[in-house]
Amino acid sequence: MKVLIVGSGAKEYTLAKLISYYENTSLVFVAPGNDAISEFANCIDIKADDTNTLVEFAKANEIDLTIVCSETAINEGIAEKFNEEGLMIFAPTQEAGKIAQYKSIGKKFMYKSKISTPKFGIFERENLAIDYARKSKYPLVVKTDMHMHGENVFICDNFKIAKRVIENMFDNKHKKVVIEDFVQGQEFSYYVITDGYNAMPLSSVVPYKGSKEGNGGVITSGLGAYAPSYMINSAIEREIFKGIVYPALDELAKNGNQYIGILGIDLIIDREGKLNVIEFNSFLKEPDAQCVLELLDTNLLNLFKAAIVGSLVDDYNEIPIKPLFSTSVVLNSGNYPSEGQYGCPIAGTEEAEEQCNIAHFNTFKNNENNFCTSGGRTLTVTTNASTLEFAAKKMYECVDIIEFESKKYRKDIGKTILIGY
Repeated sequence: MKVLIVGSGAKEYTLAKLISYYENTSLVFVAPGNDAISEFANCIDIKADDTNTLVEFAKANEIDLTIVCSETAINEGIAEKFNEEGLMIFAPTQEAGKIAQYKSIGKKFMYKSKISTPKFGIFERENLAIDYARKSKYPLVVKTDMHMHGENVFICDNFKIAKRVIENMFDNKHKKVVIEDFVQGQEFSYYVITDGYNAMPLSSVVPYKGSKEGNGGVITSGLGAYAPSYMINSAIEREIFKGIVYPALDELAKNGNQYIGILGIDLIIDREGKLNVIEFNSFLKEPDAQCVLELLDTNLLNLFKAAIVGSLVDDYNEIPIKPLFSTSVVLNSGNYPSEGQYGCPIAGTEEAEEQCNIAHFNTFKNNENNFCTSGGRTLTVTTNASTLEFAAKKMYECVDIIEFESKKYRKDIGKTILIGY
């Protein structure tokens, strides 16, 4: 099979490398990809939002399957355009994907579908948002409407902080702000693959989003993770499917917007054991993707094709998962998300890869043919083992081998039980 992957980050790196090993893979293209991906796949200089050019490329190169990781491409309607041309694509349509692309749409959708979510308000005017925050209980959560890399969620301890955050968001030209009640409990993500009508579980993941140990500092897009969550039992999984997954798929299907692809659900189990959905995601997030892909024990091309043609439950009784734990940590160049170091040579990756899997976010090669940092999130280091403790130990042993100036990372992945938003 000829495969096209749309995106350019570490999850695209991990997915492309994994797929390149399959016997039924002939060629792997990644658009636009990055310097590190070009070591084992064909990177194509087409931006993820240039969906018309991607369609032409897929037709000209007889691509058998396109896998879309990029939220931008989904939001540009890439699935509709490929479907119109009879090209096989693994991605939700633009309309179906809106529940994950926009927090405001996702929240309204949950309310309509009777999916449990914290009380919220959506505001297009700064004065109304500030008035809502003035009358709210604290802590209070303030979010940008669209998913963004770096800071986009703020937990505010008092009205003064909330007011400043809201003002900054509108000053930065955000058209909508979402405000919701703070829920204390265990946060986790749950991923399913769906053909629009049926769904099957992939894995649960515990994310580490705080910029500092113990989940302190600012909330980021993700600095580490482990899978599966040991708190998630079969009863909770049944509740997720009954109260969240199937109500969501049924509501989308009512309007002819069947969701095909991977659907991620960010949840918190509160102190009373109630599930609270925070938001949806249209693919595997970073670095959740590395943890999940580390554990899946099946050919993803066959799995994705089954979802596209609607034969998911016919072809699979269950999706094979390795009976292991996986851990992943992000190595940053500088103090992500506030600053980053550019052009620092990276050493030790080849030695470390003898014991772990490494994925590149946005590194580049210098004149000496060495990979260098581009600032921000730089690498993920991922391992698996029979216990969470051993997986984390192996991971940090590999981290010690990798060297670059201004290397920063969290040192408590898999070690700290996270209680909080």
